[in-house]
Amino acid sequence: RTDVFSLSLSLPLPPSPSLSFSPYLPRVLGLLGQCTKETDALMMWVFFRKAISRSGLQHLAPVHKPMPPITNGPSKEMRTSVDWTETAVNGEHLWLETSCSGELCYLGEDTCVLKTAKSAPRRKCAACKIVVHTACIEQLDKINFRCKPTFREGGSRCLRDNMLRHHWVHRRRQEGKCRQCGKSFQQKFFHSKEIVAISCSWCKQAFHNKVTCFQLHQIEEPCSLGAHAGVIVPPSWIIKVRKPQSSFKNSTRRKKRTSFKRRTSKKGTDESKWRPFMLKPLPSPLMKPVLVFVNPKSGGNQGTKVLQMFMWILNPRQVFDLSQGGLREALELYRKVPNLRILACGGDGTVGWILSALDELGMTPHPPVAVLPLGTGNDLARTLNWGGGYTDEPVSKVLCQVEDGSVVQLDRWNLQVERSPAQPEEGTQKLPLNVFNNYFSLGFDAHVTLEFHESREANPEKFNSRFRNKMFYAGDLESTFSYWCDGTDLTPKIQEQKFQCIVFLNIPRYCAGTMPWGNTGDHRDFEPQRHDDGCIEVIGFTLSSLAALQVGGHGERLHQCRDVTLTTFKTIAVQVDGEPCRLAPSTLRISLRNQANMVQKSKRRTSVPLLNDIQKVCAADPRRLSAPPDSFSVPHAVPERLRLRVNRISLQDYDRLQFDRERLRDISIAVGIVVVRGDCDLETCRLYIDRLQEDECRGLPRPGSAHRLSPNWSFLDSTSADRFYRIDKAQEHLHYVTEICQEEVFILDHGGLAGGPATGMPDLVVEPNSGFFRGTSLLVRDSTGCSALHLASQHGHTEVVHFILEHGECVSVGDTALHKAASQKHHAVCHLLMDSGASLIKTNFKGKTPVEQARNAGDQELASYLTSKQLPTTVSHEDLETAV
Repeated sequence: RTDVFSLSLSLPLPPSPSLSFSPYLPRVLGLLGQCTKETDALMMWVFFRKAISRSGLQHLAPVHKPMPPITNGPSKEMRTSVDWTETAVNGEHLWLETSCSGELCYLGEDTCVLKTAKSAPRRKCAACKIVVHTACIEQLDKINFRCKPTFREGGSRCLRDNMLRHHWVHRRRQEGKCRQCGKSFQQKFFHSKEIVAISCSWCKQAFHNKVTCFQLHQIEEPCSLGAHAGVIVPPSWIIKVRKPQSSFKNSTRRKKRTSFKRRTSKKGTDESKWRPFMLKPLPSPLMKPVLVFVNPKSGGNQGTKVLQMFMWILNPRQVFDLSQGGLREALELYRKVPNLRILACGGDGTVGWILSALDELGMTPHPPVAVLPLGTGNDLARTLNWGGGYTDEPVSKVLCQVEDGSVVQLDRWNLQVERSPAQPEEGTQKLPLNVFNNYFSLGFDAHVTLEFHESREANPEKFNSRFRNKMFYAGDLESTFSYWCDGTDLTPKIQEQKFQCIVFLNIPRYCAGTMPWGNTGDHRDFEPQRHDDGCIEVIGFTLSSLAALQVGGHGERLHQCRDVTLTTFKTIAVQVDGEPCRLAPSTLRISLRNQANMVQKSKRRTSVPLLNDIQKVCAADPRRLSAPPDSFSVPHAVPERLRLRVNRISLQDYDRLQFDRERLRDISIAVGIVVVRGDCDLETCRLYIDRLQEDECRGLPRPGSAHRLSPNWSFLDSTSADRFYRIDKAQEHLHYVTEICQEEVFILDHGGLAGGPATGMPDLVVEPNSGFFRGTSLLVRDSTGCSALHLASQHGHTEVVHFILEHGECVSVGDTALHKAASQKHHAVCHLLMDSGASLIKTNFKGKTPVEQARNAGDQELASYLTSKQLPTTVSHEDLETAV
């Protein structure tokens, strides 16, 4: 039979307490039943156990144990949100309440404890979308069926162990077509118990539950993460760090305890739950990881649905519920991720909240922020082409738009309030927000918003129309304010027009999509409105012009300015990005704060899906994986070469400042620069660093020769968020350079002297003759083909040039060295080279002679000197008889 699920349930399982079961186990057992020899069956079983153990995933299979008594639910607490504490377990399901009464329990009839109950409560996992009875959740733990992994343990540093594999799940209903045969999945009856498909929770590939479609070797294949591999944070990036312990003899427990106390007092106890996790991203130009923040309070029930959909497509540890806090901690955790983008799911207030948190953390540059608008209004989202609200658009399409969107700037404005020395009145001296992104308004619109805010709950029937509430408003703006914009007094103009509302607008949209500035094509005094020009538009409204906004009208354009000063003489209603308050007499100043990076939605998708790029990145080291090229695990582009600066840290400094990362960076001593392959491991990188020491012994000039490294130096991991970690020399072949550093690699010198804060790189040339007398050849060239003579001539080191010419070993002097000296206008060096017989008729690769090089450099005196030397040289090379 092609469907061997029912047949396999009757086969006994060999006892193996360490075996992790799989949903493919029934099919494998069916294959075992078809084997004709016991040896073939045994070999098949051994192969299957090996494949499952290497896959690192736990799956479903029948367990022949007595059924537990039926209970109302699991004994332990069900996890409903991502756990960031020290007790986090990899592969925990995220259970949500569901009304999917038509879906059968994932366990099946033989394992489900409520197989006869038709209306028992059910739970659905947001990450892998399996549905089980609430009472059956414990059975999932007993058969070891876990959710897709979201992080890796800190003790497992080998990249092979952390390679992401598929997370296969049985499906009784599946949309789409089979990846193998291309045929659609048969839609069974509503209560069908037959398993029709096997799909991966990561890449969403699905296959028919047939031997002809799903092969055994696919169990251990690496997962490509699917069409959204460029935005998903791989689980291998997120590391659960063990509690720091004194693992080295030279690090005393007293020092560690003191350091931890200092860190705790600095950061506080609120961030304690974030300490166990850190990020070690692998930079790649193909990746733009997206950090998702969802405000469930926006848009009614839309926020909750969006949160669940993102957890299904992305890594649940890159999706955050703002109602549970953790915004600052999440940004701190992901601040070092290259090409990071943020998706704010909520209203304009949610976007402002995130931008303010980025300012507080001092993240430079700001990661660009995209907007998924929930609820109503959403003027900023409309400005950036994201629309006025979410209309059940596929989340997969939204992620593509975030990935392909262009980065634009958004002006952000400060609001500074100073209390006036006038008679104190009712009102507040503190605005709801001191920074605004959309607008700041005062007058009628702010008053109506404030009345709605204060009276809607008490008398909702009296406040059902914004424009009927003029009866609650009293006050004339012309006698309440004075306005100065860029040194221009606008008060007389406002008094003349008798405006009821003044708006300081930063973006073109206002009041749920209207455009109060309008089109300035026929107005020469004003420029078109932009959100990145560093100017703010001042607009005045009467009651009639406010009403005309809804039918395409606009207000009275007053000014475009960069600095505004307002003085209020009475208590009046103001509004900052939709947050109203009553402001006591004060002096307000509006000034430009900064510009934030935002993602503007493109009109159409311009990039090619990353699935095509995955197949181009298979030139990686073969130790990374043993899978075919088309199943590469993560679409990371490995750079061809890396230029790394090597910095030395002494053991004394490391023991003293191991928890102060910035201080260790400052006191580190530069050893030199190495150029390695992008997929170079630490064992190979050690050879390059040791070669720097060998160059010093041969007397070659290189940066950083003040101190020699001890033979037993070790690498330091500088990518951790809390401290530098030593790497065991015996495990260097398991780590890649890109895992422990970004632009600088730090090494721990166990026998070196302590550094100082002002330690810099030594002089480039130190005793140039010492290496020569030890046997160093003067003809050694670097990677660009330049010898010591070329470099000395180019930089004008006359003494070095003289020494090389005096002690040269039958060198072909001059040639390109004279070109370099002439182009740099080094007269003394040119004299030495000419006296040593340098040729003036040789040309470089551009066909230029030294004379032409001097003329191009603008040194006519040097060109004349070389020309005077050129005639005898030329004659000496011609035929002597002709010359005579």
